[in-house]
Amino acid sequence: MEENWHAAASRRTRARLRARRAFVVPPGAAPIPVEAEDLDTLEDVFATVQLPIGVLNMDCAGNNIRNVRHVREVLATWEAGRTGHVTGKQRSELNLLGFAEGTNLTSLGRQAAQAASEEEVARLWCAWLRRTDDAALRTINPAGRLLAAKRVLPQFWRLRREVRDYFLTNAEGPDRQTRQILQTIELLCNGSDVVQVLSLEDIRTLSPLLERPPTLPGPITDAIVDYQGNKGVRGWRYPDRRILPLAWREAAGGP
Repeated sequence: MEENWHAAASRRTRARLRARRAFVVPPGAAPIPVEAEDLDTLEDVFATVQLPIGVLNMDCAGNNIRNVRHVREVLATWEAGRTGHVTGKQRSELNLLGFAEGTNLTSLGRQAAQAASEEEVARLWCAWLRRTDDAALRTINPAGRLLAAKRVLPQFWRLRREVRDYFLTNAEGPDRQTRQILQTIELLCNGSDVVQVLSLEDIRTLSPLLERPPTLPGPITDAIVDYQGNKGVRGWRYPDRRILPLAWREAAGGP
């Protein structure tokens, strides 16, 4: 039954998105209103979203250490013995990311402190994330954000190639319209295999429907709204959303 639902949901979603693209909106006219069929499409796509919503970067702790560059800076300060320059919040966030345990750096943290580039730090972190079991990750980060990262990074590589290429090409410093499409792709990485068949054209059509997300099953609407006002809007001027997916593929032994 579940397999049949996934197949039907994929067909319905693509058919409705094609239908929306068929409408011709004259210049200056109001956008096509969200109709009942669109709400069904959003439910097909997002009903299986797992929470918390994961992002395709290292923003898995609090509100300070959000990117690989900052991780490197804090680790270098810590490893150099200048722990007085590391705030309690930064230590806590390094703990939540797996680079520290208590007041000491972990093996991952010590290796990352010696890394020669942001890409190397990302590869070390992704390899550690892959080999660490889920129970241990939940102990390290009770909010489940490490588990979310472990879930969304491989899902990214299951999306269609044109979607992945668009994301990686535009991930750093996008304009507002492009960022909206990238955010939709990032959100889709939290969904089921229904999202894997969507083309870039499908996602461009889907993206405006999420500007004011209608009510979706359970707490998903609140999670999407929180994403759009928090982790989904920050960090785009850094290359992390390109570096981390590529590091995950390398850690997984991909081409």
